Amino acid sequence: MAIGPLRSERPRHPSRDESRHVERRVYVKAPPRVVWATLHDPSRVARLFPELRLGPAGPAWPAAATVRYGRARLGFLRDETTVESLEARPLTSFRLRVTGQAFTSEWRWRLEPLAGGTRVVHDAALEPSGRISGWLIRLGRDSLGERVEAHLRALKELAESTSEDDMGRRREARLA
Repeated sequence: MAIGPLRSERPRHPSRDESRHVERRVYVKAPPRVVWATLHDPSRVARLFPELRLGPAGPAWPAAATVRYGRARLGFLRDETTVESLEARPLTSFRLRVTGQAFTSEWRWRLEPLAGGTRVVHDAALEPSGRISGWLIRLGRDSLGERVEAHLRALKELAESTSEDDMGRRREARLA
């Protein structure tokens, strides 16, 4: 499973820019509707985003301008967060902002149908609000690129292991 830019594009050592903005991509052997549903399945949030502990989603989530609250763990930094959906175009793109007192981060996913599956492009940006918060984030073992790659690995694994029948049953269970 290849995740990330072409080898010729990847720097040998993470640059200062890579610590603040990265983009990675992966091919998922599932149609965009399954990938989209997996990305928004409340029972899978902890697996997809291990650095976030989110409260329950409201009925409108992930519609643009909806908000969720939670807690982020980035390196040694622990912070209460607000997660705002900035863009939600079903089966195409999703963008959100994760904001804490010590940082702001934006995450975006683009879903592109491709050869019987979906190419998922995920990019993220992270801005610490000060030197101490930046230092606490960097003390953690995972760089921003490694977090984005972990998001994609989990999304790929979960979406590929989910059949469309499973998605229909999950949707019915939530509506009941």
